[in-house]
Amino acid sequence: MTYQKFEKEIVDSINKNLLEGHQTLIKPVDKNNGVVLHGLIINNGLCNISPTIYLDYYYDEYKKGFDIEYLAKQIITQYQRFALEEDFDITVFTDYEKCKPNISYKLINYGKNKELLRDVPHIVYLDLAIVFYCLLSSSRSETSSILIRNSHMNHWGVTCDDLFNVASNNTPRLLESEIKNLTDIVKEIMMDNPTINLDLDSMPEESAMYVLTNKIKLYGACCILYKNLLEGFAKNLGSDLYIIPSSVHEVLLLPNNMEYDKEYLSELVKEVNSSDLSTEDILSDHVYYYSRKDDAITY
Repeated sequence: MTYQKFEKEIVDSINKNLLEGHQTLIKPVDKNNGVVLHGLIINNGLCNISPTIYLDYYYDEYKKGFDIEYLAKQIITQYQRFALEEDFDITVFTDYEKCKPNISYKLINYGKNKELLRDVPHIVYLDLAIVFYCLLSSSRSETSSILIRNSHMNHWGVTCDDLFNVASNNTPRLLESEIKNLTDIVKEIMMDNPTINLDLDSMPEESAMYVLTNKIKLYGACCILYKNLLEGFAKNLGSDLYIIPSSVHEVLLLPNNMEYDKEYLSELVKEVNSSDLSTEDILSDHVYYYSRKDDAITY
């Protein structure tokens, strides 16, 4: 079944199972790296905002063998988890003083997002862009946020530098960084998934590689911007660092205490990006380098 036919059938199924008074709307939504998703908006007539559910992910599930009726029920359940029954206080976002404590930043690829960045306040950083958003709620299971656009910035009467200064204080506070050894992460995954058949005893006590992200593991690559974080970590290791952009959500830190070929590492990144990573999650196609002497990242 083509996506167009899938969309029609699943929306028909959803409409049949929704209570009276609900309306559905499909709206294209621009995401990271030029990806456009099909957002399903369900309005209950009781609230001024509605959750957006992306049908593209459910189409992938359909192609794996799940039937339309089952997926429609899953979507309705997802909607019911987030639906509000009274108006949302939009001044939380429209009033700068109310929004200010929740303004955060994230890193995206500059070249892959030029169209988006025309409408979004940003700061160019290396070959990346720092963009800003209002974090309304966050946990490992669910997060809601609003991307800050030029119209919002102009309405507030602030500058991009103002946003960066506020976000530089807020983001490490709201989204604490987390650095773990790769071996420890693999062991945690294996303990949570007993079906994975690997010999824990045969694994090294510690990997040469570390994973840097934030507490909710969402857009955690921006942790490389946190003040003194890389400086302190590199000092403890006694080594400069290769920064491997595994996705927009995390980076890998590799101490430069062994001989590594930077070009080879970049080729590995390109291979993973092209074969194992969704387009939306790609941060960069090459590695970066943190120098203790310069306290700076280069590429």
